[in-house]
Amino acid sequence: MLPSPDSLSCFLAAATPSGFAQVWDFLSTGGFVMLLIVLCSFASVTVMITAYLQLREKCVLPRNIISELKSMPTYAERGDIRPLQNLLENDPSTLAQLGAMAISGRYSSRLECQEAIAARAKEELHQLERGIPVLEMMVTVAPLLGLLGTTAALVGMFSAFGEGAESGPDTAAVAHEIGVALRCTIAGLFVAVPSVLAHTYFVRRLDAIAVRLEALLQDAIHAFFSHFEVQRTSES
Repeated sequence: MLPSPDSLSCFLAAATPSGFAQVWDFLSTGGFVMLLIVLCSFASVTVMITAYLQLREKCVLPRNIISELKSMPTYAERGDIRPLQNLLENDPSTLAQLGAMAISGRYSSRLECQEAIAARAKEELHQLERGIPVLEMMVTVAPLLGLLGTTAALVGMFSAFGEGAESGPDTAAVAHEIGVALRCTIAGLFVAVPSVLAHTYFVRRLDAIAVRLEALLQDAIHAFFSHFEVQRTSES
């Protein structure tokens, strides 16, 4: 028998505050170290979202731009490459902007064009990489912060042992400090593990983009100078 909508809403209303209370209790016991770990988690999530958005296929290697660059012989048969140049100049993607340079006709030789495109491609890839090094930093910083919180909690635990010299240690205080130590360690690893996975993925993604860009642009330069060099030279 399926639960009614009223029973589901009551369950969610009862469970949600309890869940938030548990999360708040987990985080609040870590003190200032836990606050720093939370800030690290916000930074990691922000970088992950930004990197995912800027490395999307339509922002870097749109399929329609790849198709147009590969159809260079068709434009050569028509004797007019200006429609392709206009298309690339008006497209904001990385491949389109580099492709517009490759077929702009501003370079006197194929080698000069390749060198200019290579330098510009490095700049574009550097822009795409922006923020990703933060993930690598979080992989190191978050566990160290967790270790710092653990160490601070251990100091409090040993202090609790010393305070009860006659009546024995305060077991409640000792248990609390042990809980703080473990929670800081868990929180640090909780930030570091997704960060290292995301960093590895985005670095591999950037490597794949660089290889693909190089291949496509080399083909575009070769096709342009093969089909339009004579025409461009006569015009100059």
